[in-house]
Amino acid sequence: MDPHEEILKEALEAEDAPPPFWKKPLILLFGGILVLLMMSFIFVTYPIGDIIQGQMVSSPLENNRIITEELLITFDEAIVERLDEWYFAEQRYEWTACLQGTKYEWEYHITEAYQPRMWLQTYNHVQFEPCGKDTLLMLHTHPYKSCQASTTDLSTLENARKENPDILMVVMCEPARFSVY
Repeated sequence: MDPHEEILKEALEAEDAPPPFWKKPLILLFGGILVLLMMSFIFVTYPIGDIIQGQMVSSPLENNRIITEELLITFDEAIVERLDEWYFAEQRYEWTACLQGTKYEWEYHITEAYQPRMWLQTYNHVQFEPCGKDTLLMLHTHPYKSCQASTTDLSTLENARKENPDILMVVMCEPARFSVY
């Protein structure tokens, strides 16, 4: 038999041989990883990623209370109604409110609310005059389901705590959903 014929015969036999047992699982694993990467790109990019993060850092209002691991905030019914009114009246723009009441250790009881003068309001930003020194919660809204405080928010809170160490910042990102800082 000619050596070329022998090489050709071996090549044809190799094509008919089944692939190694590990080849199919490896291709499936690689394909699965690619699908997961594509799905994470689709579902974790803006705005989906912000919404997921916002849901993780925020708490729903339950029986007029925000309950976190560190504290309890209780709102009078009239305050909850007023916040809802303001929220639905000004959904196109961020707005702010100064909330007052009493604080005992890790419990806040909110009995009063007012809106300070706001100099600039856009869909994702608000500039306002400082709340009074007796304010316990500086509340402001964010776009729908975007509950995470920005670096500007945290800087504003840090400055307010120089005057009042008990003050907290609350971000309202949908009706009855809040993040507390």
